[in-house]
Amino acid sequence: MDKLKEKLKDVPKLPGVYQFKGKNGEVLYVGKAKNLKARIGQYLAGRDEREQIPYLLKEAADFDYTVVNNELESLFLESTLIKKYLPRYNIMLRDDKNYAFIKIDYSTEIPQIQIVRKADGPKTYKLKPKSYFGPYTAAYKIRNTLNLVRRIFPYCSAQKVGSRPCFYYYLHRCPGVCIGKISLDEYKKHLGKIADFLAGNVSKVKKELAAEMKAASKRQQFEKAARLRDQCNALEILEQKQSVILPKKVDWDIVSLAFEAGYACVNLFKVREGKLFDRENFVYSDPELRNPSRTAESYEADIIQTFLEKYYLETSNAPKTVYTQIPATDAELIAHIVRSRFNKKTGVIFPQKGKPAELARLGQTNAAEYLKNWLKNSAEHRDRINAALTELKEVLHLEKIPERIEGYDISNIQGSNAVGSMVVFKNGLPAKSEYRKFRIRSKSTPDDFAMMREMLARRLSRLPVGAGLGRPTDNGRASAAPTADKSFWAAPDLIVIDGGKGQLSAAMEALDKYQISNIKYQTIGLAKRIEEIFLPGRSNPIVLPETSPALQLLQRLRDEAHRFSITYHRQLRSKQAVRSALDDIPGIGPKTKKLLKQKFGTVKNIRQASLDELAAVVGEHLAQLIQQSL
Repeated sequence: MDKLKEKLKDVPKLPGVYQFKGKNGEVLYVGKAKNLKARIGQYLAGRDEREQIPYLLKEAADFDYTVVNNELESLFLESTLIKKYLPRYNIMLRDDKNYAFIKIDYSTEIPQIQIVRKADGPKTYKLKPKSYFGPYTAAYKIRNTLNLVRRIFPYCSAQKVGSRPCFYYYLHRCPGVCIGKISLDEYKKHLGKIADFLAGNVSKVKKELAAEMKAASKRQQFEKAARLRDQCNALEILEQKQSVILPKKVDWDIVSLAFEAGYACVNLFKVREGKLFDRENFVYSDPELRNPSRTAESYEADIIQTFLEKYYLETSNAPKTVYTQIPATDAELIAHIVRSRFNKKTGVIFPQKGKPAELARLGQTNAAEYLKNWLKNSAEHRDRINAALTELKEVLHLEKIPERIEGYDISNIQGSNAVGSMVVFKNGLPAKSEYRKFRIRSKSTPDDFAMMREMLARRLSRLPVGAGLGRPTDNGRASAAPTADKSFWAAPDLIVIDGGKGQLSAAMEALDKYQISNIKYQTIGLAKRIEEIFLPGRSNPIVLPETSPALQLLQRLRDEAHRFSITYHRQLRSKQAVRSALDDIPGIGPKTKKLLKQKFGTVKNIRQASLDELAAVVGEHLAQLIQQSL
């Protein structure tokens, strides 16, 4: 504590973000402050009365801080750091690491509609208008929304205009911009309607469609007028299905809260144009929710404030009024966030009567019901995972239940762009931040066994000190063990190889090379044909029934490893497919290549161009270099 108080003397009285760290450098807590010196001083002087603070300070061995320009920047940085470090003393969103968004990406020739997990880069909290829509708590909700959008407002999946239509054109779900049936400008106006629809401005879209339909009829463009009429009718049917909350066209967000078993659920009703446009639920975990000495009233405001800050930092739009079931801790800050991001004034109000109060109570009922089902499903899922891990221990005769399981797969076509993948399951669940990709270096011909040996050898070289492992053998003796370093990865309790006896033998050769006797018999192969489990030194495989929880866990691990490797392999193939002869010429960067392609079109035309023609575009020096290289 004395060390922390001494360090406090140098902390500035400026806005910023601070991190308390443990003795091993792990981040315990991330917070924001208008005045860093005063806020950290509150902790060290014992003036913060929250129950978890004494436990935090008991573990804290150090703190760091980052100065920012204003409170809004500190909010954004705090959110980024919490997602990165997942500190155990912070209130955490449990549904996912990030919200999901619909993005209209204008960087390609034909703008694309995508699902993304980040609504902007970490350096800014400003969003490009009509580019992002959300957030959504689950990707399946986005897919359902986009399916609905595509039926009403067909959109294109191709990135460039060409001679062949995209797949959706044949299904009448693309307006034909990919083959020039409509112009890019007309298509972008079409995307504007989709943007307004996703933002909840249905009345605006209907007015635009009615005006366009009338104009098309006057010009005797009856096919276009009929299409616009069908879109209007579809919107009418959709509006009829939405619950009418108020006869007035109000824009509200209603935020409510419920607690159970150490978790909190926030229910968000989105009311747009007087109708219930959408509902989202967010499950949070707070270290203090399980503290029996703390009352609900003492932390429910913290949950509400945390949600409001995070949500309105990332959402694509904000209503005129936000109603909360209980008063927000700092309503002025939320209003400031909305004003800074959307240049609009929003009130944050605690309603005590009327329709808003009624909706807040209804939201609380919905939150309680959602949380009850979420806890039930989570418990059932956890029980299935525990049963699978216990069965694995028994079937494979492991010394303990495997906490860290690693799965490996190889992907290549005739040896080209060969890659390997390592996926990690911790306590039966994917730990995606610890997945690793390997680009195979030693082989350019099909040899999955050699590729597996190389990948395992490279992975095992990163085992940490204390795992009882050595470096590659030299004349039968292991060299010095690796030193402690963050670049090393935790030792696995179980290694699962995608394949049968051959792949397992290749893996065992890599293990023998590293003299890893203590995990030698914790390595298995899973063959796809009839899902046989092969063990080293055992000729007959283990065959588990299809209903076996252990087999199902291994299958999920194997399938995830395959998905991860094939995705990486396709990325490399795609990059190779778009390579140009210009890429191999030194001094030719992306901008120069773009200029050449705009002027000459193809590499063949560039090759046939005269020196003077090339020099007029890129200068004489590069023109000579291009002619010599091509």
